[in-house]
Amino acid sequence: MIGYLAPCLRLVAGLLLTAALSGCAALGSDKTGVSLTAVNYTDEDYDVVGITRADDPEQLEAMERVAAYAGSGTMCCVSLPTQWRPGLKVVVKTRLGTKAKTYQEWAYEKIPLRTHELDVPRYEEPATLWVQILDSGKLAAVVSRYDPPHANWPGAVKGWPRPSAAYQNKKLILELNREKELLTVMENASKKPGLSVEQKKNMDWAISDIKKSILKLENRLK
Repeated sequence: MIGYLAPCLRLVAGLLLTAALSGCAALGSDKTGVSLTAVNYTDEDYDVVGITRADDPEQLEAMERVAAYAGSGTMCCVSLPTQWRPGLKVVVKTRLGTKAKTYQEWAYEKIPLRTHELDVPRYEEPATLWVQILDSGKLAAVVSRYDPPHANWPGAVKGWPRPSAAYQNKKLILELNREKELLTVMENASKKPGLSVEQKKNMDWAISDIKKSILKLENRLK
């Protein structure tokens, strides 16, 4: 049943996105609705990347989340002038990703919402508004129907983000530690009395798989 429903769900999601983006386009003769995509070239996760409304700076027209060294999804809608004009700017608000490991930590975590005023470079047609998150807290806005690796991409920073070696090692170490913690839990559980033969066999298989995963991660870190 799940296998049957998956293509249907993808089709429905695609139709909803198409309808949303089509609705973005009908804002009036002087404004056009476009989608927002964030691209993160840093090793920090962002829980908020949003464009403020011109008539209410405390509200966001569109907002996305984006992981470190990744691109976000596509969010509708941001309104742009149908014709570009000199001095055009957008105000972007960002918030770094949470570091909390529990709900209690999250409840007391106070990560500030930062405001950035970005120049919007010349565009010939309203298209996707890309917000590129760069090192040292810098951001850049690009309006283009092409993505960053495309030959016609107009932005100064080209290509998709590429994780640094240090960041990749950091992620591997975190994954290795999680696997080691899981191994300890499983080994302790396998020693508890009262397990059936089948339960003990399944636990032994799981422990064996975890050990293989740990070995692969350790080899990747060498």
